[in-house]
Amino acid sequence: MYAKTVNYDNTPEFLAAEHHVCFSTTINNTGITADSNGKKWAIAGSLIDATGNVVTVTYSASTYTPSATPVGILFHTVDVTEGSQPASLMVEGYVMAERLQGDNVAGYVATAAFKTACPEIKLR
Repeated sequence: MYAKTVNYDNTPEFLAAEHHVCFSTTINNTGITADSNGKKWAIAGSLIDATGNVVTVTYSASTYTPSATPVGILFHTVDVTEGSQPASLMVEGYVMAERLQGDNVAGYVATAAFKTACPEIKLR
């Protein structure tokens, strides 16, 4: 008999209300590092830019700097190990900033730059 232990990671629910609007998009695996099993995951709650890449945010000298301008939030985790994959992109709704994925993202989404880029995504 063969038995294998598989560990599953979950991300916290980032929605603050039931109302949300998502559109279909394509997520790229550019800049995503493979995990210990060789899988590349785009994690739900990550900021996504217009080309389908995950946006990273750096913080220096009291300034948040995104790698690109986000257009929405990835709604479900997507396996991009084999390349680009279809996904849901949230463009409208209420979110809890501290539950979004990525370093410095919670601070960035509170800035005027994010509110200009994604005016229909509101913080709770």
